[in-house]
Amino acid sequence: MLDIGGWEFLVVAFVLVMVVGPKELPKMLRGFTGIMRQIRRAANEFTSSMTDLANEADVADLKKTLDQAKSGNLDEIADAIDPTGGVGETVDSLKESIGKDVAGDDVKGIGAIAKDAGNEMAAATKTPELAPDKATATNTSVNTAKKAKS
Repeated sequence: MLDIGGWEFLVVAFVLVMVVGPKELPKMLRGFTGIMRQIRRAANEFTSSMTDLANEADVADLKKTLDQAKSGNLDEIADAIDPTGGVGETVDSLKESIGKDVAGDDVKGIGAIAKDAGNEMAAATKTPELAPDKATATNTSVNTAKKAKS
């Protein structure tokens, strides 16, 4: 802050002892430290009051924004979020490229096509199954053969 080194401090102390005197020096230093405390306290109070005012202003802005949102006035909120309007233009261009309205039947049709394709893929990967009576007979004969070997 003041960037006072050792030699400068000694010079200031020597001048104070010569000017004020050794008897009055402690009283003067106590008075100086008291004044410095008062100045610091005033500076801290000023800083805290300015912080409180800034916080109150932020809360007031937030309340104003919430009131606007409740009333349905979203233009100012949108301007605060996206001041250049670039996001809105991008969303609008995407809407136009996809189509403004997608009918519910179109969505259902896409779902049916996907379901049919899935069923076809499942059918293509299945292995031929044995008839239930043949599977049972095969399992029985295998079990009988195992018992006979042991």
